[in-house]
Amino acid sequence: MQKSKTETLIQKYLSHQLNEQELEELKLWIEEDASHREIFLKLLSLHHVNNQLNLLHQFDKEASWKSIQHRCNRSHTIHRRIAIYSSAAAIAILIGITSILYFNGQKPVPAIAQNEQPQQSPLPKNTETPKATWVQANHSVVPLYENQREINGSHINNGEIIFPQESDSPHKPKLDTELLQNKIIVPKGSEYAIVLADGTKVKMNADSHIDFPVQFGDTREVTLEGEAMFEVTHDEARPFIIKTHDHAIYVLGTTFNISAYPDEELSVTLIEGKLKVNAPSGEYYLLPGEHYSSAQSKVSKVDTEFYISWTEGAMEFDAMPFPLLIARLSRCYNVDIQIASKELETMKFTGVIFRNKPLDFALDIIHRVSDVKFEKKGETILVKKQ
Repeated sequence: MQKSKTETLIQKYLSHQLNEQELEELKLWIEEDASHREIFLKLLSLHHVNNQLNLLHQFDKEASWKSIQHRCNRSHTIHRRIAIYSSAAAIAILIGITSILYFNGQKPVPAIAQNEQPQQSPLPKNTETPKATWVQANHSVVPLYENQREINGSHINNGEIIFPQESDSPHKPKLDTELLQNKIIVPKGSEYAIVLADGTKVKMNADSHIDFPVQFGDTREVTLEGEAMFEVTHDEARPFIIKTHDHAIYVLGTTFNISAYPDEELSVTLIEGKLKVNAPSGEYYLLPGEHYSSAQSKVSKVDTEFYISWTEGAMEFDAMPFPLLIARLSRCYNVDIQIASKELETMKFTGVIFRNKPLDFALDIIHRVSDVKFEKKGETILVKKQ
């Protein structure tokens, strides 16, 4: 392959424009010689650093938001995103739709032995398996399936429930909303979407639940545990408030993601509009492209795709601590994964995992780029040092 061709492939790779044939050509070039791998890794690292520096100089709010909006509107962005690092070692891998490449200065570690490799089928598509559970105000429990149905005026179809809209009954008498609370519970290994009475859309990630009133009053207040993406309907007269952990997030009309699992930091990532986060340490205001973290108690500019990728069927992570990555895999695939070697807890990973791939695909990637192995013991998967 000519040098000019190689440069073109690498440039297209860094801009996420490679097709499958070009990806295979780049793979062959990298595997051809150890020096090729070294060149590729250096270019990849420089590109990553440059992206981080660019975030610091995004002072043009309007231009920044247009850029973020453009990226979020690209339906195939995540499936073309292929840059992966591990901060625990100088490693990069490419994940294609049907291929895995592994690069470093040493020979690839062998694949997991068949008898050690946990067998996991893709996420179930059985329509008889509830996608979520609806706990109604009268405490009755209703399983929510994918098939279309209607319950008490609420329409259920294809993983979404739409509650009776206020706009359909503008003169409905006010109810005691403190007593009449709904709850949607999404189990591990599932996702679910809801449309609240005011038209606000909420997409919920695995192992999450949300509490909200049957009918909103002068304020719109919900309680969240877990992770959800919100598209809040604008209503200046009635603030929308989300309570989670020991925080309260105030919005008027906006799109944002909240991750608030027990024993994990609270993170809020704003895509559109503006937010105010009331925290024990003070008040924090977010603009599009900004992220609040309870661990650092600060607001910073981020690549929002890392925080909303789960809504498009993927899980992207950037320098994520290994225990947190394992916890997310456990929720995503509804399996019990335990780290058995203490020294593994300091590892960090950057990459992407697609929800439509089976669990063993994700575990094999982690195994190939690190000194870990996976063993199945009963219903538990143990992670050990190689």
